[in-house]
Amino acid sequence: MRTNPMVKPQTSSGWAVTLTVISCVCFAIAIRLFLSQPSSAAVGWVLVAAAIILAGVAATIWFIKIRRTKAWIINAVQQWEHFSTVKSQLGVTTEVTVVDIHALDPTGTWVTIRWDKFGYVQRAWMEAIPDEIWRGSVLLISPDPAQIQVHGPWPDIYYLMATDYHSFAAAEALPYFRDRVVIAQ
Repeated sequence: MRTNPMVKPQTSSGWAVTLTVISCVCFAIAIRLFLSQPSSAAVGWVLVAAAIILAGVAATIWFIKIRRTKAWIINAVQQWEHFSTVKSQLGVTTEVTVVDIHALDPTGTWVTIRWDKFGYVQRAWMEAIPDEIWRGSVLLISPDPAQIQVHGPWPDIYYLMATDYHSFAAAEALPYFRDRVVIAQ
């Protein structure tokens, strides 16, 4: 099963933390053995070796996780750059966040969306679109004026046609994009 690319990977893990702590404990015990009892130097060297091996494995896990997180952030910021470029080129658009995905069909998907500007949550039928959409995706759409009217009631179910969909980005990555834009100015 693939992981949701809209969710930032965790930088830490239980294994990395556990191995780091165990290697520190092994190293501390080895130092204590060296200082207090010279006859137990062999045990001390075994603990030092174990500490070094465990620290190496923990460092590798940390390095991989940090590299994956950085790659995710770079990709997510690029998605938001594309998203904002498309948004600036179009006329009337709005953003909706996919809160939940209920059922997948070849012709579309039943989802729960949140209209970001209004905070309104509702069920929606989304026609099949070319991109793979996950929970936490922010979609750039052109709202259908036949369904959404100013000061009118919200429809029970919103029907999102594929032609009204324009782009997507990860909701969790928006702060990284905003921070990058502020720093660049």
